[in-house]
Amino acid sequence: MYFILSEYLHHLSQERGYSPHTLEAYERDILAFLNYLDALGQSGGQESGPVSAAHLNRREINRYLAELRQRGNATTSILRKISSIKGFYEYLQVKGLAQENPLALLELPKRRKTLPKVLSVAEVSRLLNCETLGRQDKLIVELLYACGLRVSELASLRVKAIELSGGYIRVLGKGGKERLIPLGEVSTAIVRQYLADTGLKGNDPLLASMRSEGQPTEPINRREIWQRVKGMQGILGRDVSPHTFRHSFATHLLENGADLRVVQELLGHSDISTTQIYTQISKRHVKQMHQNVFDQPV
Repeated sequence: MYFILSEYLHHLSQERGYSPHTLEAYERDILAFLNYLDALGQSGGQESGPVSAAHLNRREINRYLAELRQRGNATTSILRKISSIKGFYEYLQVKGLAQENPLALLELPKRRKTLPKVLSVAEVSRLLNCETLGRQDKLIVELLYACGLRVSELASLRVKAIELSGGYIRVLGKGGKERLIPLGEVSTAIVRQYLADTGLKGNDPLLASMRSEGQPTEPINRREIWQRVKGMQGILGRDVSPHTFRHSFATHLLENGADLRVVQELLGHSDISTTQIYTQISKRHVKQMHQNVFDQPV
């Protein structure tokens, strides 16, 4: 069954064009499930080995869901794991290795609709003006916020993708879709100074771990960016992640009158319904502004 998993991941990569990050998530979810089945078989709960995975029923699936809840997995995490496993079983059916998909008619837990957390302009300014924040960390904050980049997009960004004279960056997003994102005056100045200080150019990764002279630079991966942003919580006094800056980017654009279609294009969303969640935050902002003016005693 583990060999079939490798074949399935290759299929997703070659036939559907899934990104390495998405493939990692699928592999992690499916491996965790297969390992769970192996452990269940070894404990005497059912037959171990590939047969157990190919002949599952709803009872075993429900058991696994209960296990995930006991481990404290959030609903969104459980839904993602189910989706990964369900797709894998669909592939097994096509290959004739499973007669039915035990997750096909599964009643899924309802996803709680929560609004994204956003930072205020003042909070972003506090980070950019913080003396203890390093040059590279300030660049991370600026590009995540002022360009609305995904952390994976930022990690893969090369110097040659930045057109300082034209005032934009070229970003390769999900599904290999390329989009152009404007660079404001502040962003341009920060990037220009950073490149002058580091000497990075051409095909060098923009966010690089500088090595000894004559040695190639190594790109900083998305996990390190995530950890660095998490380290900024002490400055802000609140929880923050790379995606918090992306949420803030979209929200602040809408609050300042940007068209929803423009925000969709800048974020690289294929479906505008994904972008529309930010309109809810913007409406909340408008309501608060209205209350600040008209709920005061005359």
